Amino acid sequence: MQKWSTFAHRTIRAAVLLAFVIFIVEISRSDALIYYVAPTMNLWVKSLAVGMYVLAMHQLYLAIRAIRAKNPTAAAACSCSAHSHDHWKPGVIIMYGALIIPLVLAFSFPSAVLGSQMAAKKGLNFTPSGILVNNNYGDASPNLIPNDKLQSDTGQVFPFNEYTKPYAKRAAEMYKEPLIVINDDFYIESLTSLDLYQDQFVGKKVQISGYVYRLDTMSKSQFALGRFSMRCCVADSVPLAILVEADTPEQWKNDMYAVALGTIEKRQFDGKDVLTIVAKTVDTQDAPTSPYVYQNPYFGT
Repeated sequence: MQKWSTFAHRTIRAAVLLAFVIFIVEISRSDALIYYVAPTMNLWVKSLAVGMYVLAMHQLYLAIRAIRAKNPTAAAACSCSAHSHDHWKPGVIIMYGALIIPLVLAFSFPSAVLGSQMAAKKGLNFTPSGILVNNNYGDASPNLIPNDKLQSDTGQVFPFNEYTKPYAKRAAEMYKEPLIVINDDFYIESLTSLDLYQDQFVGKKVQISGYVYRLDTMSKSQFALGRFSMRCCVADSVPLAILVEADTPEQWKNDMYAVALGTIEKRQFDGKDVLTIVAKTVDTQDAPTSPYVYQNPYFGT
């Protein structure tokens, strides 16, 4: 009886590990891995799949050895399961369930981009420079007091300190452009620079593309355009967005991908000063291959 119990445990462990391997392989082959982790994590996830496969094969080997052993007691003694006389304790069953249930859900539901419902639950971030402050200082975050400044060719000044210098440089580069285009390469950094230097950019023309999001606190003429930013995986994703005011906002349904062109203004939203695009034109656009945006590894170097 004991050897069959050991065989069952080993087989279940091998099956769970192989299921994770199959899931990772499938989402990698279908290019859906980007829905779960940032590109910088792809190699780690694929390496994890290889490690899981090796462990699964080892568990299968131990399971077969347990069932074929002439001396079941000796075979079981080589297993950590031998330290307990009851192999099916509630804690063990709960542990298996905690692994199997997410697998069943993962295989049952198709891979999809985080949409407006999740953005509303997480809350749209219209002030990404706040993330910069919190990341650098943690809970005790003082004001970012400037200790130097950059001046653009047009004479506009961008004060900075040691933490905001790259953003001041980015802001100066954007300011001299007749039309500021927010592209994927510097999506997070550009929105952060705009937010850090709100007053300097008021009146400038800007073009940005993103998914349409809405909150209940927005006026009828407002919606948001933005993207989920991801550092490592989908669990740490944050919806970054900019407010848009348009003449016919009802045309733009939630989760549509659109591009807005207009002038930057400041508005009060939820008690904060936020940048707003007073849109001259809003058009639909094909959604990008990669639904999320990521920090540029070369920014500030």
